[in-house]
Amino acid sequence: MRSVLTVLLVATLQLIFWAQFASMQTVPSASPQTTPSPPQDPQKQPAPVEEDIDPADVVRVKTTLVNSPVLVIGRDGKYVPSLRREDFQIFEDGIKQDVAYFAPVNKPFTVALVIDTSRSAKFKLQDIQSAAASFVAQMRPGDQALVITFGSDIRVLSEPTTDREALRRALSAVRPGGGSRVYDAVDLTVQRLAAIEGRKALLLLSDGVDTGSTVATFESSIRRVGTSDALFYPVQFHTFGDMQEKTSRQRRPAPEGSGFSKADYLRADSYLHQLAESTGTALYPAHDSSDLDRAVAGIVEELHNEYSLGYYPRSPAVQGQVRRVEIKVNQTQLVVRARTGYVIDQTGAVGPAPKTVEPDAPSVSHAAFTPVPRSFDRATLPVGARWVCEGPTVPGDFAVVKEGYSFHCPPSPRVNDDTNAWFIRKPGPLETMCKGFMVWRGDEIAGAPLPTGYVVLNELESPTCAKSSDPESGGNAWAIKVPSGRETICKGFLIPRGFAAIGEKYSAACPTKLIHRNAWVIERKL
Repeated sequence: MRSVLTVLLVATLQLIFWAQFASMQTVPSASPQTTPSPPQDPQKQPAPVEEDIDPADVVRVKTTLVNSPVLVIGRDGKYVPSLRREDFQIFEDGIKQDVAYFAPVNKPFTVALVIDTSRSAKFKLQDIQSAAASFVAQMRPGDQALVITFGSDIRVLSEPTTDREALRRALSAVRPGGGSRVYDAVDLTVQRLAAIEGRKALLLLSDGVDTGSTVATFESSIRRVGTSDALFYPVQFHTFGDMQEKTSRQRRPAPEGSGFSKADYLRADSYLHQLAESTGTALYPAHDSSDLDRAVAGIVEELHNEYSLGYYPRSPAVQGQVRRVEIKVNQTQLVVRARTGYVIDQTGAVGPAPKTVEPDAPSVSHAAFTPVPRSFDRATLPVGARWVCEGPTVPGDFAVVKEGYSFHCPPSPRVNDDTNAWFIRKPGPLETMCKGFMVWRGDEIAGAPLPTGYVVLNELESPTCAKSSDPESGGNAWAIKVPSGRETICKGFLIPRGFAAIGEKYSAACPTKLIHRNAWVIERKL
């Protein structure tokens, strides 16, 4: 009986085995609706077929990380270095944002030492080298620096390195060199820093005077700086006195654009202040070596107490739209210094919020000129024409044609001057532009820059321009034009490229009438 059961069990197991084997060898028949695919090489898988998706089901995200260096100062005036991510709050246009990026103060940084070697800075070059060397000596482990010089040429003397001895050798190799390309040098440095991760800064040792930039301009350089997540520390060397002494033997004042005139130094001062303002830092003046020591010590301390915060806006900004940013800390009685606004430019990058006055800004009249209209038909305005706060930041191809008042701008420092805003536009072949009187180091000067390629034919009185505080200063405007052939032009301005002075003469239409010959006769070069 046991043997019979054993035989039956074996037979049953064999039947089960062969049934499973047969099912494994059977290929299922193809369905009428489908066709079996041949085996595929796993290395040559076809690309997935794109599927049509209802646009209503798609969520499109297009936003940019907004970065801001942040300094926190206590009631005692000292920096507060021990805060954490959760101590900070970010608000954009009053709406709270999530902190997406946070770097504490103990993170290493990279600093670009950008050194002015132009002829205007050569009197201070030894002090400049000493300041840069002092900064290198105070770097912390992990910090790195690069050295860039600019005169007529821009030279990279050292790539980013933590090797202090290599940096000292680079600084000792600094030599004076001709003109000044400060805008180009800053532009190049910003691009180099953009490729470096982590905290970074630019230390600019210069008087700020530019005479030879070919790539960047005042305005484009400030825009580029505003898109950077680096801190900018201008140390301003005051070389104006040296330049005045050098040119004092000349009978006529240095022309604007030469690098020696008051207008050039006023523009340089504005440029350096705006560099610092773009990233929430401050300009450090250096009248002598003691100022220099304090400047370097202050910058080193600030760098080692700077946080970095970033966030993705909850609602993506539209190109050209200004967003206001406020950064707060949870602890009371602390002062926060950080980015206060931004705008998305044409490339989609975060840039500085523009400081312009809208065409319909409120205005008041001045006794010496016609009131500025309270509103404009924007469609009829020339391209780029707009109100701006007075200052030497007018683009090189624009002219100041009206002056007025706006509550958006700081008041004028001139006595009895109700104007603080300029209306600028692209000038025609023949144009009347305001002199734009301003105060610089206690003196009143004509602050509106002459558009590139134009010459001054004569000075005159314009009802749309503010008067000088000095009743004997002459007119308040210039008649300007683009020269075409032989012209008689007023002295005191650069002669446009392609023209040469072929003689001197007296012109009753030009200023400085006490000078025997106050005008050039120019002609196009052959």
